[in-house]
Amino acid sequence: MRKLGLIIVFIFFGITLLNNLSKEEEIRVRVIPNSDESRDLLEKEEAKELVICYLKEAYSSDYNEFISNINKTKDDFEIMLEKVLATDCTISFDKHTLYNKTYNNSAIKNETTLVLLVVIGDGGGSNWWGTVYPEFLDISSSEEVKYESLIVNLFRKIR
Repeated sequence: MRKLGLIIVFIFFGITLLNNLSKEEEIRVRVIPNSDESRDLLEKEEAKELVICYLKEAYSSDYNEFISNINKTKDDFEIMLEKVLATDCTISFDKHTLYNKTYNNSAIKNETTLVLLVVIGDGGGSNWWGTVYPEFLDISSSEEVKYESLIVNLFRKIR
């Protein structure tokens, strides 16, 4: 019985290791406006277009080179973005936890991934986001993503 348990544990860890080795790293981008007022949403759209142009210039099919390109230029891009928008912006590029959510009837799992985060002003509005690596802007949305709780969903199903 112990041998069967050990075999199951090794199989589980082997599958987990293979999944992690075969999964390409992902880089996402988020642009969060100051608020959801029409003026701020227009500013978000302008910032989004500038971010897309910036990322196209920095893009490389090599993951590490793409990261290096962003790290080398993000401070200059932040200064330029603030001048164009005439408002405070904050750009960070590091790991963020993205929580479980649904988009286009698909579940997107809870994970920590590298994110280029652009916050305009106080960042109190609905965000735009997309995946910029490995597929450039593979998923994007101008809608607020609905976050779901597994526990709340289970409770609703039981009721």
